[in-house]
Amino acid sequence: MDPVFERALFVVGEQNSGKSVQLRSMFRDFRLGRDGVVPKNVNLPDLYRLSNERVLYLRLSSPHEKGECISGESHANYLHKTHDKFAKASSYARRWNFAGALQPHAQNQMPDAAETVKAFAEYFRPERIRLAFLSPDREGKHLQPSHIELVDRLHVVKSVEVCWIDARDRESNGLYLADFFDFS
Repeated sequence: MDPVFERALFVVGEQNSGKSVQLRSMFRDFRLGRDGVVPKNVNLPDLYRLSNERVLYLRLSSPHEKGECISGESHANYLHKTHDKFAKASSYARRWNFAGALQPHAQNQMPDAAETVKAFAEYFRPERIRLAFLSPDREGKHLQPSHIELVDRLHVVKSVEVCWIDARDRESNGLYLADFFDFS
């Protein structure tokens, strides 16, 4: 039986706005195996068991920052790299989940968040996709007006949910973000 892609969570913010910090805060949830302690180290494993048949692939870096793309057969194709991660660990779980950072605007070879999420949704067909925009971000900056246009374009993508989280506190959103992967 082919693996099922259940849920995808994207934490969206400008470069250096606190995306990876917010993703790390999900470790406040004991299910991720760190006794509720948010890790400080830079390199973390990228696969976490949520249950016997569910796994979470955590990606802290934005594809915009890694110089990736979403088209073509390049080794830097974000969608293919994500698919390869699942394929290499296919015996690990039947149900896959994803949490990652994303920048709102096009940069390098990556399109904006709306186009990226649309391509991600078409490629993987997850049951649900949630985008958590950082506003205010860790510096207290609020969403730019251009983000609202992005949100309008995201609402046309099937199964997309959009929310805003206050990223001024490094850990206060961790359980909220992790709850997206609670299937009980």
